[in-house]
Amino acid sequence: MWNKFVSLSEDSTYVTATLSQDITVDNNFGTRGLEEALADISAGKFYVMEEEVTRFINCAKEMKGEAYSGIRIAELRDASVEVVLGDHEMLASMVVTGAYDGKPLNGPDIIKALADAHVTKGINKLALKKVLVTSIKLKPGETFTQPVAQGKRPIQGKDARFVPMVEDVSKRVLAPKKKDDAGNVDMKNLGETITVEANDPLMKRIPATKGTPGLTVQGKVIYPKPGNDQALMEGKGSAVSSKDPNILVATESGMPIIKPKTVDVESALCLPTVGVATGHVKFKGNVVVNGDIEPDMVVRATGSITVGGFIESADVQAKGDVIVAKGIIGHTVPEGEDKSCVVKSGGSVKANYAQYAKVQAAQNVELSVHCMGNDLSCGANLTVVDASGRQGTLSGGVAHVGGKVSCVNLGVEGDTPTLVEAFAKYRKLKEQLSKLRDTYKQAQEGTMEVVRKELDFKKLPKEERTEEAEQELEQVKEKANEELEKAKTAVELLEADFDEQLENSTIEVKNKVYTHVTVQYAEEKLTTKRIHGPSIFSFNKYQIECTAKLSSESIDNDSNNTP
Repeated sequence: MWNKFVSLSEDSTYVTATLSQDITVDNNFGTRGLEEALADISAGKFYVMEEEVTRFINCAKEMKGEAYSGIRIAELRDASVEVVLGDHEMLASMVVTGAYDGKPLNGPDIIKALADAHVTKGINKLALKKVLVTSIKLKPGETFTQPVAQGKRPIQGKDARFVPMVEDVSKRVLAPKKKDDAGNVDMKNLGETITVEANDPLMKRIPATKGTPGLTVQGKVIYPKPGNDQALMEGKGSAVSSKDPNILVATESGMPIIKPKTVDVESALCLPTVGVATGHVKFKGNVVVNGDIEPDMVVRATGSITVGGFIESADVQAKGDVIVAKGIIGHTVPEGEDKSCVVKSGGSVKANYAQYAKVQAAQNVELSVHCMGNDLSCGANLTVVDASGRQGTLSGGVAHVGGKVSCVNLGVEGDTPTLVEAFAKYRKLKEQLSKLRDTYKQAQEGTMEVVRKELDFKKLPKEERTEEAEQELEQVKEKANEELEKAKTAVELLEADFDEQLENSTIEVKNKVYTHVTVQYAEEKLTTKRIHGPSIFSFNKYQIECTAKLSSESIDNDSNNTP
């Protein structure tokens, strides 16, 4: 029936549907046959305006005048293009809709679309050409999306960097040594002692950069975040060069100790070995021993102690780091007696291994091969892992660790008891937190007391309220509020720090946890009854938890403690 209604305009650009006076339609009249009728008048590819078709159908059923005068229901349409911005105006894409028997896109169409969207930067001419070509191939109404412009992201500024211009003593000792003529590694040969003379360059500062601005596709400038700039810091025995403010130079001779933003120059005592021939060593500065520290010897230093060989059954203490190329060796002693080998550090202790020794460090203890039967304590982290991450056993003895514990194996076959306490600062921090909360409570009570005084003051007759008394009360009130805010801030900061440290103070075992290993946090303990795979122990303030990476963890509570 539609072929009786539709007709093509004289310019062949649209189709009109008109109801004849001699034709009536019933309620079943719909869109059936419309597609074929349009094709018969060469308008099969025209854009059909569905709302207008529906309006014509309803008007025809109701015999309204609009149906008899004619309603445009389809039209020829050229290909269209729309520019869409995305990624915070860093990307512009063209969405092309295929022509409905009309013309494909041309150059001016594309230029106008870009201009309307204010896209002026990062335009890809090849992409525009692809849009033109593709618009010819699209079916009527088919869409195609093509990115045509890309913004330029800003290059963020870089923070200032501090590059040492001298070798790091600690890294040299722990690194592989030079080979002799036969190709053998001589662990005692540390090479030339690292020293500097006055005016020698120690560290170079590479200033922060401002970064490079970026541009959106609309040409808007995106400003970069400048890097954090920091100045060189003068250290002990070092100063900023008068010729170059970015160079730190030595002001005296000695051994360079590299720090994050400066270099200290310390006096150093260099010895081939420490034994009967040298006697005990007590030195204000750094001590470098190319070979071993022999049994029963005592070494004291206000700086660091660097040993190219072993420390065996000796008493070695330093205010700085203790760095040992080989190992720290003690001997088994009857229970209750002091360890034969003692190593104490005000910084960190680094060695290949340690066994049957008393090891203390204010900071970290870092071992590569094993930690066996030691009485160990450190303020920060304990690491028993080599560079490859494949070996490193913590077994026997006791380890009290202020922070985190990392090892490949924990415990050993044969039921040797091993006790590991992580976050050993737990009790101390809880005590500090309790004291701060008491202080906060007292500050609250002090504030309430001031409030009561203020209320009593306001109840007095006006003639009895002096200006001096009012000012004095205001000062007391202000001071009480300051004390309250100060106490509150202190509590909040310590609580946040405590929670963060507790969360990070885990015991991570990369390979196996053996039997008879006791894990302790504060007063809580857990003891393993069988061998387990890779595991991570943690503490939630109430009980010790264990997460097994490869298999379910089964741990029995210590008989005297229930988490």
